[in-house]
Amino acid sequence: MNWIRVLVILCSLYVQSTVGQSVSVTVSTDKEITTIDDHFVGVTLDSSMLAISVNWEGLDLSSPKVQTLAKALSPGYLRIGGTPGDFMTFDPTGHGGTSANSTYTDAKWDELNAFVKNVGWDLVFALNVLKRKEGQWDPDNAKELITYSNARNYKIPAFELGNEPEYFPEPFTNTISGAQLGRDFVHLREILKSTPGFESTLVIGPDVTGISGPKSILFQNFFEGEGSKAVDRITFHQYYAFEADATVNTCIDPKVMDSLISDIHRVRNVTTPSNPDTPLWLGETSSFYGGGTPALSDRYVAGFLWLDKLGVASRMGLKGVLRQSYYGHNYSLIEMNTFEPYSDYWLTLLYKRLVGNKVLSVQTNSTNSFRVYAHCAKQNSVYNYKPGSVVIYIVNVNIYTTVVTFPQFQKNMDLFWLRPEFTELTSRNVTLNGKRLDYVNNTIPDMPPQKAYGGLLMLPARTFGFAVFPDADVDICR
Repeated sequence: MNWIRVLVILCSLYVQSTVGQSVSVTVSTDKEITTIDDHFVGVTLDSSMLAISVNWEGLDLSSPKVQTLAKALSPGYLRIGGTPGDFMTFDPTGHGGTSANSTYTDAKWDELNAFVKNVGWDLVFALNVLKRKEGQWDPDNAKELITYSNARNYKIPAFELGNEPEYFPEPFTNTISGAQLGRDFVHLREILKSTPGFESTLVIGPDVTGISGPKSILFQNFFEGEGSKAVDRITFHQYYAFEADATVNTCIDPKVMDSLISDIHRVRNVTTPSNPDTPLWLGETSSFYGGGTPALSDRYVAGFLWLDKLGVASRMGLKGVLRQSYYGHNYSLIEMNTFEPYSDYWLTLLYKRLVGNKVLSVQTNSTNSFRVYAHCAKQNSVYNYKPGSVVIYIVNVNIYTTVVTFPQFQKNMDLFWLRPEFTELTSRNVTLNGKRLDYVNNTIPDMPPQKAYGGLLMLPARTFGFAVFPDADVDICR
């Protein structure tokens, strides 16, 4: 009888290709390899959106749709950062004589803080490091912002200082060394520690993207100098390629996915000697830099890279992954102006709802085209999984259907399998267990699992998703 029910599930997954691989998946359940917390996945908005002249680029922070979609991803961090923020001026009145392209007002700041409070996000804000005086960061405008925030009881969990400093424009590239940037960070830390209400605010940085080659000198000098003493979280930025160079094949190439592993090792080689215990974050990351690739970064196919990134980052001990971006450009989670969720929004939501804090080791006999990650399942979500449950998520970039067995878990399975709406990997919309996901009437749809039994699955080629084992009864997941 169990086998018949499994066959029904296989049919519902609409398998189109022939079986080409059998994989056995075993999870080590004696102890976790590392942990994440509920803030592990966050999002970003570009600093430029704060400017008077830009007006959030069409993002309506008061929209019920925008707020409902954001609340569903809480808790998490919202990082406001980017190159424009390096010059941005806080001008409470908007009449201070600075350019409207690089100024934000008290009204904008109030609106932002009201939004994050309402949706349950914690703000990470990048300060204007390129305001300089006598070769050092000039903190006067930042102090004005902090004083204003303190008077209104705004809680700012974290500040950054600058964005991708190895690419500062001239003349700053040659005048701000890694050592000097480290001293600027120390100055910021001193200001926060001496300001009532901000003593526990985190200092995060240095938000580099150049982690190898000549551009990595700044990164190295930052941690060889005083910067190592100033940061509570270490951040670097990561993308897989430039947007114009990306193709469908880039999104499903295991070698591209594995490049993140090499990047994390490079960062740790620099930071571990001075900061072995400082948590490491992907402070800004997505598929392809330059705004993302049209019809790729906002399509189903981008989910292969995104889900694998979350798996690699958690397995390798990172403590934060901030997705570029919640809104704006081709790699956003929601569509510009309409606010319609893209495929990666639904994938992110499922991750937040299903994946718990303890990361488990996985053993398989598969190639790196079939990528498997495991955690204790989240218990405090809409699914109310009981203690002891395990969740496995799989990225299958094989060109054939894969038969998967789970020798430890022979009982119930809850499947959350995501496929493109149509056969093309570049489909705009995504289906969950065969049903298209849509946001209707300001409501997140029900996203129920497909029930399966027997410890065996047949997973379609070039798809991804989650399997929860509610009866796994794993002690460390209690």
